[in-house]
Amino acid sequence: MHEIDRLLKEKEKRLQPLMNHIIPGRIVEFGCGSGFVLEILTKNFINSTIIGVDKSITRLKVIKENLKNVIPVQADITQSIFRNNTFDTALFVDSLHEVFSLSRKKFEDALQMSYNTLKDNGVLIIHESLRPPSELVDLTFKTEESRTKFLKFAREFRPRKVEYKETKQGVTLDIADALDFLSKYLCPPEEWGEEMGETHFFFTEEEYHEAAQKAGFTIKESRKLKRYKKRMTTHTDIEYTFKVKYPWIQLVLLKKVENSSHFTLNSKE
Repeated sequence: MHEIDRLLKEKEKRLQPLMNHIIPGRIVEFGCGSGFVLEILTKNFINSTIIGVDKSITRLKVIKENLKNVIPVQADITQSIFRNNTFDTALFVDSLHEVFSLSRKKFEDALQMSYNTLKDNGVLIIHESLRPPSELVDLTFKTEESRTKFLKFAREFRPRKVEYKETKQGVTLDIADALDFLSKYLCPPEEWGEEMGETHFFFTEEEYHEAAQKAGFTIKESRKLKRYKKRMTTHTDIEYTFKVKYPWIQLVLLKKVENSSHFTLNSKE
């Protein structure tokens, strides 16, 4: 099995438990990309109306061609797109980090927009990267090229200032900055500029909870997920020993209802 196929299989496995929380009827995915999640939804909810929203016409054309029973909509997911009380279920799957990278306000706008478009007792599902608790970690550069690329990253990364201390063999820095650098290290040169404007590791679990409750949601479930295989992508010219226990978070949020205080918190292997 090719690496990309393996990763997609793992992602589908991670998402499958969330299908149990989806309310059939009108379902929308915000930031749907080329339709990976939409395809899963169409298989599980054949009698539902399913809509995919994305700003990319190119990606929406792929959906229109491959998923005939999905309605593609081009729009900015931080703005009001649909009438209030339209959907039974809404999803953000690995798309909110792109919104947060624009600004925290844009992130808050997207959450509020999703809250408004849900019917009473509707469900919002979020799957996203999880920022680990702050700690200093070391990166060791085995080549001058890897050191040079890190320094370029530290200069050009726009979502936040990268603080680091140079050592004889590498750098010491916060784990979130290290993770963002490693996630972008092998990206093609033509994608580097775009990647420098995007962070994957922006919120801790507590910060997700605060943002959700600020938008009016009740937290039904919050789960931190471990990797299926206890490894990270390796780079032959960079060494590091730290591990991330929980790379992802899944949130099941309810549109605020009277007398609702149900909240469960658990971690999933």
